[in-house]
Amino acid sequence: MADSTITVDDIEGELFKIERIKDVLVRRESELRYMMDDIQLCKEITRLKKELHKLVSIPDNDKSNDDRQKEEELLQQIHKLVETRDFLVDDVEFERLREKEEDKEMADFLRSKFPINMKKTASLKTV
Repeated sequence: MADSTITVDDIEGELFKIERIKDVLVRRESELRYMMDDIQLCKEITRLKKELHKLVSIPDNDKSNDDRQKEEELLQQIHKLVETRDFLVDDVEFERLREKEEDKEMADFLRSKFPINMKKTASLKTV
């Protein structure tokens, strides 16, 4: 079963490739979760804005105390959701920068560990 032409370096190289693929998939899963959270927040903000618009369209003279209280509650809820979304966007940007740095470190490591394999890979990419 073992091929005598395969070296430990070849096996390590393949393991690094597999680990890299796994990292890419984990990152993509994380991005999709962020996107789902963002979509849910936007939907909720839109729903609350529509509800608020209905209350705001009522003339002040016709508004009840409950209407005014509901307006205030809606404004607070919208504000809270917008802050949550801002935090989410900041978190996504932080993750993107962290991943970029990890990619650079991994590329540097692979170049130092497998200089011959990296040259082969680079020459294949340019073809």
